[in-house]
Amino acid sequence: MYTYMNLETVGPWIAQLIVAVFFIVGFIDIYMAIWHTAFRNIHSGQAKRVTYRVLLIVLSVGVSSVLHFAGYNSGNNAMMYHNIGLFILVFSLLDEDINFGEYFIRSAAIVIVWTMHHVSGLTSWKFLISMAILLVMLVIIRRYRNEISLNLEANIVTFAILDLDFWLTLPLHSAGIAVSGVVDGEAILMFLLMTIFTWRQYHITVRNNHISHIANYDTMTDTKNYTAYQRDIFNLVGIARTNQQPLTLAVFDIDRFKQVNDQYGHLAGNIILTGISTIIQRILEQYSHEYQLYRTGGEEFAIIFPNSTKDEIIPVLIHCWRAVREQKFDYNTEMLNVTVSMGMSSLRATDESVDELYKRADDSLYDSKGHGRDTITVDGKEQNLTDDADNLTYAYFVQSIYDTKSGINHVANELTLHCYDHREHAWIDPPRGDLNIDKRIKLIQDALINSACKSIVISLSTAEFLSLKVTKKVINFRKSVDGPDKLFVELDRLPTVESLKQMMILYHQGDIKVMLSHVGNNRHFEQVSPGLELIDGIKLTMQSLRDRSSESLKDNIQFWGRIANKWHIDFVLDGVLNEQEAKWVPTQNYITYVEGDFFDHSRLPISA
Repeated sequence: MYTYMNLETVGPWIAQLIVAVFFIVGFIDIYMAIWHTAFRNIHSGQAKRVTYRVLLIVLSVGVSSVLHFAGYNSGNNAMMYHNIGLFILVFSLLDEDINFGEYFIRSAAIVIVWTMHHVSGLTSWKFLISMAILLVMLVIIRRYRNEISLNLEANIVTFAILDLDFWLTLPLHSAGIAVSGVVDGEAILMFLLMTIFTWRQYHITVRNNHISHIANYDTMTDTKNYTAYQRDIFNLVGIARTNQQPLTLAVFDIDRFKQVNDQYGHLAGNIILTGISTIIQRILEQYSHEYQLYRTGGEEFAIIFPNSTKDEIIPVLIHCWRAVREQKFDYNTEMLNVTVSMGMSSLRATDESVDELYKRADDSLYDSKGHGRDTITVDGKEQNLTDDADNLTYAYFVQSIYDTKSGINHVANELTLHCYDHREHAWIDPPRGDLNIDKRIKLIQDALINSACKSIVISLSTAEFLSLKVTKKVINFRKSVDGPDKLFVELDRLPTVESLKQMMILYHQGDIKVMLSHVGNNRHFEQVSPGLELIDGIKLTMQSLRDRSSESLKDNIQFWGRIANKWHIDFVLDGVLNEQEAKWVPTQNYITYVEGDFFDHSRLPISA
């Protein structure tokens, strides 16, 4: 009879132990995958990191709560549910990267669980001693959690103290458990075995992540390495072809890097390498988390831009190029300046392999070097990047914007920057659109002097929009005595949501509205949709749709109009050229403002 009773007790306990261990091992895998994204993936944006950190709290506290509630009505399995729930909360305390607030929430959850299990004896000496030990351990874990996590013996001792403190001080009836010496012994042993198994599993996961990181990332710059580049470019080209999406590749290297190493030593070279990779990675993250930087050689790098055309990427490359030029690298009290040469090309339908795309980009890089370095070449065409405003004549041309609800009510002037070609004696589009902001503000003031309408729309590049220096000057101009009555900033592309959110706070505080121009196809919608709730309006240009059928044009206008209506933002239709289009526009829903040469040709602001 004694043997039979032991088998009857031990059998279910072993089954519970197996379930508990497998559950915890699976939980650790899921938890560590989320943790890696929240704390170790350098390409995760701030918003994504915060979301995953919140998810870690929800996962640990939420799953533990569900298990503890399940334990109340689980009969013989109650001990197992409560034990797993408690273990999850204790394990989550050892997360080395969480801040005090996150630690406090997890600690509070443990205190609540502890109290619920002692609810029938909250004034007993057992509960008071148990709670005192728990609070001391919470302080110790917070102070030494890294050491406890890394050392198996320290890990076991810590978990054992909390395990013994919990189970040996429970009242006889606690949360659906009939507590006895046998139950205490089974629970304590199960808890310690889970500790040993999970410590091993945790460190296997950490080690695998570390090995994966070493295999795919350059140890000096912490950018992806050539191995990762070869894998990613092959996969991304395949995706681009399958989904009929664009893909752009840029390659660059540091100009005269050997001279830097020879003159200042390799330590200076390492500082420049890490500094440049950090600068460019930070800029890429402002535009899209899909843009990836790779170190493919000594001072050679590559950037892959999925789902992006070369025309969309040229401003991004200029932003990177200029940021490197303006950065000073501190080495042994000396401030070093370096430049980069860049080449870029986009995937073509005729490309038979990835090598063809790379060769075009690489050939363009060598063209940049052949043109004197410190420049960008796109498919063999060197970009005009120098600020030659002192040698050129710039002016803003004005085109009126009208309110569709009140007929031809002139509500704003759209300012378009042009440059005078003294050889051709004609106004042309400027070689680059990001003229020094001080000179642009002066030109805007000149345009306002000769305009009866003091509401204006100006275009800013994404780099200018993200620049705190530029933002401050634009806001100060808006609030100045000679500033506009209303100011709208137009962007041809949106930065990442977290960057947009930060800047929109500043622009709205400055009473400036932000519009997105050149919205178009569904691919564009996928890129901009996360930011639509933050901006104040969108603009659709009819020129880009005019080659389509009238029904397709109408569908596109209605598509973007419904989106604008959903987010309660303005919808501007640009490019109306003739009377037929002008009469047709009012028949379309959702359009807030309209503009085009039919209403008003772009002109110099020479009359009020």
